[in-house]
Amino acid sequence: MDVRTKIELGLAAAFVAALLLSAVQCGQIRSLRGERDRYRNNTETLLSDVEKYRVRDSLSAARVQALELTAKEYERFRAEDAALIKDLRLRNKDLAAVNKTQLETIIELRSAPKDTVIIRDSIQIPAVAVHCGDAWFDFDGLLTANEFTGTLANRDSLLLAETIRYKRFLGFLWRTKKVEARQLDCVSKNPHSTILGIEHIVFEK
Repeated sequence: MDVRTKIELGLAAAFVAALLLSAVQCGQIRSLRGERDRYRNNTETLLSDVEKYRVRDSLSAARVQALELTAKEYERFRAEDAALIKDLRLRNKDLAAVNKTQLETIIELRSAPKDTVIIRDSIQIPAVAVHCGDAWFDFDGLLTANEFTGTLANRDSLLLAETIRYKRFLGFLWRTKKVEARQLDCVSKNPHSTILGIEHIVFEK
């Protein structure tokens, strides 16, 4: 093998090595940009207040942007919730998202009391009974001279809707598969309930 051939092979090897190094660096840059965008979106989400609004003038609703966390980040920043998920025997690698909603239910009670009699140990005890309710709650109370006993059953139904906005090529052309933002809307169908807070966490795979 002459000197020229050796030089050409050396240059070819150097060119291939440069191409491989460039490909690795491009991959690292893409990964760093993805992490940068994720942290930026998470910061904006944490700094933004939960948007609260009404549906049909009576139903409480809330809207929030998604947090994107890894399983380790979730265990670090949401330790109590992560422990509860472990109690459910769910594997971190199978988790896609976790939603948490805080509700407050205030019901104005109004009912006409009715005289009644209860039997205890074959003894008749005069009492006053109260009942009120609707499709979302039932309240039953019984008042004697010595005590009040009652039950309150409250029912709620939450509608959760996630919307995903995808990035566009060059910012305005066709839609790509990369997610730009996730948003979760939560509506309580119980008109007595108000949504106090909502959190939507998507796990980064």
